[in-house]
Amino acid sequence: MANLPGAEDSTVVFRDQSIVSEKLQKFIQSGISNFQIVADFDYTMTSWAPSGTCFSVIRMYSGFGEEFLSKAEAIKKKHLPIHLDFSLPEEVRKESDYQWFTKTIKCFVDAKFPKTLIPVMLEASQCRLRAGVVEFLKLAHKHNIPVLIFSGGIKDVIDALLDREGCYFDNISIISNRLKYDDKEIMVGVEEPFITASTKLEVAREDKYFKNVIRDNVLLLGDMLSDLKMASCVKYTDMLSVAFCNHDKDKEQYRENFDMLLMGNPGFERVTELLRQIVGEQPNRVEL
Repeated sequence: MANLPGAEDSTVVFRDQSIVSEKLQKFIQSGISNFQIVADFDYTMTSWAPSGTCFSVIRMYSGFGEEFLSKAEAIKKKHLPIHLDFSLPEEVRKESDYQWFTKTIKCFVDAKFPKTLIPVMLEASQCRLRAGVVEFLKLAHKHNIPVLIFSGGIKDVIDALLDREGCYFDNISIISNRLKYDDKEIMVGVEEPFITASTKLEVAREDKYFKNVIRDNVLLLGDMLSDLKMASCVKYTDMLSVAFCNHDKDKEQYRENFDMLLMGNPGFERVTELLRQIVGEQPNRVEL
């Protein structure tokens, strides 16, 4: 039976250790040619504290002035509590997410910023990859494992962050919101379909990635219950789901739905241990 990373660690919580161990063993036996990774980005691949999302990279850029910052923050304060309240009907949260998205994009358009400003805004932000993400992505690249980053964030920001960290490899695909620019490369909107946490399933049904990449075993990484929808259109036999549980209050609800929880603000070490077992490597053998 496969060894479970963090089995004796109180910050690692399993729905059922025996089932997770069985899934991991199946992944190992099936081989990496039958394996793929599907991951959320904000607060999954990026750190919870210091915090920063793709949208906050732009929303909190001080160079846009106080009026912009106040307006963008007011929009967030109105819609974030609804976004995080899972007791509300799904349609209520979905509509609020849409309003939050469109109002924020309108603020961005009004700022009239050039594409070349994105790396500058990123550098000024607190948006950082979790510790160990680069090593994880290098290991997946070494073994040519498809990695899909499926995010309700902004692809332009994700591209810039992965480029900055030197880990935007050719086995990585990204489904996320793409900013639109005019002929002077000034941001003028977002390409459709809009992707929010509430619409991932709808987008997944239409995206060609899920038709072209067919592998039996999926490692899914997320930080919200809605991230489980990312794999709904993947043709798979077994899925091992891992949640970065950033709020203690969500622990029991997440435990009922994810196979494995990483509590607090951990790095990617435990996830990388899983991947090392699947690819047949021992710890510390990743070529950096």
